[in-house]
Amino acid sequence: MECALGTWDVDLETGLVTIGPADAAIGTLRLPVGAVAATELEEHLHVEDRDAFADTLASFLRAQPMAFRHEFRVSNGADLTWIEITGRKAPDGRHLSGVWVDVTSRRQADARKDEAVARVHQFAAAASHDLIGPLRHIAMYGDLLVGDFGTGATQEKRQMLQAVSEKARNLQVLTKRLIAFSTDTASAEFIAVPLDRVMSNVLEKLTPEIEEAGAAVVAGPMPVVTGDPVLIEKVVENLVRNALEWRAARPPAIAIDSAANGRSVTIAVADNGVGVDPRYATRIFDAFWSLPSPGRPKGAGLGLAVCKTIASALGGDVTLRSSSAEGSIFEVVLPAAR
Repeated sequence: MECALGTWDVDLETGLVTIGPADAAIGTLRLPVGAVAATELEEHLHVEDRDAFADTLASFLRAQPMAFRHEFRVSNGADLTWIEITGRKAPDGRHLSGVWVDVTSRRQADARKDEAVARVHQFAAAASHDLIGPLRHIAMYGDLLVGDFGTGATQEKRQMLQAVSEKARNLQVLTKRLIAFSTDTASAEFIAVPLDRVMSNVLEKLTPEIEEAGAAVVAGPMPVVTGDPVLIEKVVENLVRNALEWRAARPPAIAIDSAANGRSVTIAVADNGVGVDPRYATRIFDAFWSLPSPGRPKGAGLGLAVCKTIASALGGDVTLRSSSAEGSIFEVVLPAAR
């Protein structure tokens, strides 16, 4: 349309409707110009929208609210135009008047978004099946092997098999939670979570990577927060793993501290890595985006994005507090224990 909006007026005594402006814009909708009967305009409404439009108007006239708003489709040949009308009753009680707007572009954008969301849900369902199924089998086979070996295996081998089963089960839980959050179909579990236990689990899980990097990781005493222990652990793990990955030439040094601030707790993860260019301070939290780094393999770009999503779902946030050539400090804010 050349004109995306106009005016309308209804004379309640005569039932005549006037739509403006009376120029080519109205012609593209194939609507009559000037004062016409409401029944003449009704013929141009999409047949599926006529009853809803009549009900909305009748309800407005009965209830006498200050204003009303309604969207409907107008047939203009092979195409449909979505129109939004807003209006109110005049003080004299004889007229309804307001503005009409072509909202076709917004409606089309909403439809594309809904389609994209539906595809994400389909992918999540497939990913849930393809990821969780094998993990369940790994845990089951690990248990069977422990039972079959009995006392014939060394204590070390039995512990390794038990660790395989346990890690597979943990991954099952984590996969379910992450897929649920990615599709907004789950609510987080909110319980008291001792951060000391979270740190212990994270450092134990990352021990091979910490030793391989020759890193020194120091964590101070941690308070108790409210949230989902599995998801909080994933956030801390991702931040420590991020510090190990983006290390500089010097041996990595990672310091993890916390501070209670009334109703929230702030966890700071400081490293002596390569730092983040200030231009990318917020971009690093975008999904599927990685820092430009020649000579380094490009990652999936999901680590910090996942941290941000989880923290937000738990009522907190993850931010980059500071960064320079000397290193970076990431902060996680979570609700304090209730």
